[in-house]
Amino acid sequence: MDGTIWRPTRHSVVKTLEREKCFHDELECYRRFRTAGIESIAGFAVPGLIDFDTELWIIEIRIVRPPFLLDFGKVYLDAPPPYWNDAQIMGHWHAEGRENFGDRWTTVLSLIRRLEGHGIYYVDPKPGKITFAG
Repeated sequence: MDGTIWRPTRHSVVKTLEREKCFHDELECYRRFRTAGIESIAGFAVPGLIDFDTELWIIEIRIVRPPFLLDFGKVYLDAPPPYWNDAQIMGHWHAEGRENFGDRWTTVLSLIRRLEGHGIYYVDPKPGKITFAG
């Protein structure tokens, strides 16, 4: 929804983003992972950054296999979103998460909390973006 993805080689994909903020946030996440030497978080692979173009809003990343975590365009960096402590909004967020992931929602929450330790507030968990093995 936020961009287009191409697969130029067997080992990478190129993602163009349509919104500048999404591009910069996603790029910053991949930079943080690379700087920290992170290839997975809580057992979920994250794509490694290969290259990027700040003028064209293009990111090239490595392909990963399940379980994996993708799509960092809608994150908040270094501070939670303003609604993070709003009980009503977060209640709906948790209900949607349980609907999308069922019993695996607690695992997804654990993954999201681990990301927060890197200053990444992952607010849009969806199947396909967070994929389990098997």
